[in-house]
Amino acid sequence: MFDRQIVRGAQRSAAHGAQRGISLLFALMALVVISLAAVALVRSVDTSSLVIGNLGFKQDATAAASQAAEQAVTYLNAAAPATLEQDVIASGYYAASRDALDVTGQRSTSASRDVVDWNQDGCKLYATGTYANCVKPVNTEISLNSGANKARYIITRLCSAVGAPSAVDCATPLGSALTGGGNKGAVDYSHGKADVKVVNAQYYRIVVRSTSARGTVSFTETMVQR
Repeated sequence: MFDRQIVRGAQRSAAHGAQRGISLLFALMALVVISLAAVALVRSVDTSSLVIGNLGFKQDATAAASQAAEQAVTYLNAAAPATLEQDVIASGYYAASRDALDVTGQRSTSASRDVVDWNQDGCKLYATGTYANCVKPVNTEISLNSGANKARYIITRLCSAVGAPSAVDCATPLGSALTGGGNKGAVDYSHGKADVKVVNAQYYRIVVRSTSARGTVSFTETMVQR
């Protein structure tokens, strides 16, 4: 009898030991799962912070590009009409539309394209034979937000060639204004016919490339009428 009790006690001890071993195994597995979840959470937070930070830099660069575009508009408004009929390379101004212009440099490697020398290094970014012309933007780099953002722009007049608008084909808006033909007050049938005056202007394309922190680059395009 005593021997049987000893055997049964030994069996119970072995069973309890096996159960404790299985519990330890499950506890270790749960610990591994929790650790992996914690690592994934940390990586997710880091990625979200990185995306938000990059988005902030992108918005900052875009805002800087807007300010540079305003300076380009100021240049157009201050320039004499005769000046805008010819290229002014130092000011990044071109009197022809340059339809082959690849402002971002992402239009494959077409040998007929015109690329922009945004870095002022002679277009070394592009391999020889992958472009036809290296177009210069404005010489003076625009520093904004205490130098945190920098920008350059290029202006093209939407005309087929350089020269006076009357001598070349230019994209012009269709605009008209009614005048009273010398009569004051309301224009109606009792005061004679109104004169129709057609006012034509020219379109200009302004492309700005701005840079911000961490190599962030932003391109903006603005169409203005003058």
